[in-house]
Amino acid sequence: MDTIIFDLEGELAHFRKFYTNSSSLSYSVPTRTSVMGIIAAILGYEKDSYYEIFSEEKCEIAIEKLTPTKKINQTLNYIKATSPVELRHPKQHTQIPVEIIKAKDGKIKYRIYFFHKDQEIMNKLEQKLKNRDTEYPIYLGAAPFLAKINFVDRVNFESKNTEDYVKIKSIIRAEQIEDIKLDFEKNIPLKEKMPYGFRKGRIPKQAVSYVMDENCEPIEIKTKSDYYIYNETNIIFT
Repeated sequence: MDTIIFDLEGELAHFRKFYTNSSSLSYSVPTRTSVMGIIAAILGYEKDSYYEIFSEEKCEIAIEKLTPTKKINQTLNYIKATSPVELRHPKQHTQIPVEIIKAKDGKIKYRIYFFHKDQEIMNKLEQKLKNRDTEYPIYLGAAPFLAKINFVDRVNFESKNTEDYVKIKSIIRAEQIEDIKLDFEKNIPLKEKMPYGFRKGRIPKQAVSYVMDENCEPIEIKTKSDYYIYNETNIIFT
């Protein structure tokens, strides 16, 4: 499988949980839909125009958390506007609690593995990443949290499969797991329900449960899916 690998790096992040309302809680990793938006911004696709282009039938994405993170809570002032005039001359403000992601040490880093059936998209993305030439600004979930992109590699993965346990470093869709073995001296396991994609009109597709490790340790599982190896790191496309 022809795969582009690149890293996202930033000081802060906020990947809003889709089921929150007045309080904006955050996932600790970018969702598949967030990664789709980031790649669309790199390539220059307009908002809401890329859902079919990056559908699960056409592309594969794997997400690996590279740095342990922590969550901090901040209260932000938002403008309460009921008309365009009040955006320019606000009369009221509303305060919203927001959960922000920060690295425990240094900067937040995520590794993205991306495959697309369209070689033109793959070639354009590789060139953009190598030149750090993005059509739109890249950020980690929210506009105030700008991100850097770093091209890592382009490789042709061979799929692996086994009936034994294997240590997976990327986040894992729960339905891909046949059995799991945890080391509670190392693992801080977490299960999150995340958006998987959108239909036209930004209509959400099904939410999917993912398993990950908050401490960036691999999780040992028996997998129903093929896995792939990059520099002794095992990952699964979700």
